[in-house]
Amino acid sequence: MTKYAIHTKWEWPDGVPSAETMQGWHREFRSQTKAEDIIWFQIDSNTHQSVIIFSSEEDAKAELEMRQKQRAQSINETGHKMVEETMGPVLSIMSEA
Repeated sequence: MTKYAIHTKWEWPDGVPSAETMQGWHREFRSQTKAEDIIWFQIDSNTHQSVIIFSSEEDAKAELEMRQKQRAQSINETGHKMVEETMGPVLSIMSEA
């Protein structure tokens, strides 16, 4: 089974939330997802990107509806917006080589 990655880029009109705030969101969401990991990183004061790693494309697709609902809710609450989304099978992971 091939791992599957989803990459997104987000813009925040009032600045990227603090690391503590984002970690709190991850703690709340962790039990609701099959994702192996979700990594958020800051690009500049108003932009962050994320990478979600799933065990398989099937797991990623199974959570698509939930992910879209969760995103819509958080966008409504904060006013941030997704600028880009790409996804595909993982070719290599250095820690597993």
